[in-house]
Amino acid sequence: MKNVVIYLPLKPFIRQYLVHHFGNPVKFPPQSITNKCIVSVLQKRRKDGLPEVAGEGRTPVVIPDNSAKSPAVWNFVSQFGKKLICQHIESVFSMCIWTEMSDACEFNDQKQQDAAYDWCQRHGVDLDYADTIRMRYYRDKISFLKHNIDLRSKRRAKKPRF
Repeated sequence: MKNVVIYLPLKPFIRQYLVHHFGNPVKFPPQSITNKCIVSVLQKRRKDGLPEVAGEGRTPVVIPDNSAKSPAVWNFVSQFGKKLICQHIESVFSMCIWTEMSDACEFNDQKQQDAAYDWCQRHGVDLDYADTIRMRYYRDKISFLKHNIDLRSKRRAKKPRF
């Protein structure tokens, strides 16, 4: 069966990241958490409901095959469901940025801007978005540090002995 897709309104740099890693249309690996997120919000399309059409700024994402919810029948996602999927994808994207940028900046003594350029090149994102990537990393780092959480730390804190 031909791939059934939904169209998600994602930011351009996230779209480029997804297309680089998962192809166009975006097809996530089987059994991935993202596929489970997509399946969890699928609904049956109404008989009079028209299928979605591609639009500018919308990323096609393949609905995964599922034994309980066949994409031929379960191929509608509400606006709330799309928002949930987009938030999940952004979380995965942010974790990738955090992991790789923190390693480059903290352990390889690379400047944040240089690390952002390298990150963009590795993940198929236009270099025009390097500053956006750097700022996302910086905001995440500062927001956690304000609460005394240092995600850069690779060691566990020692437990106090009583």
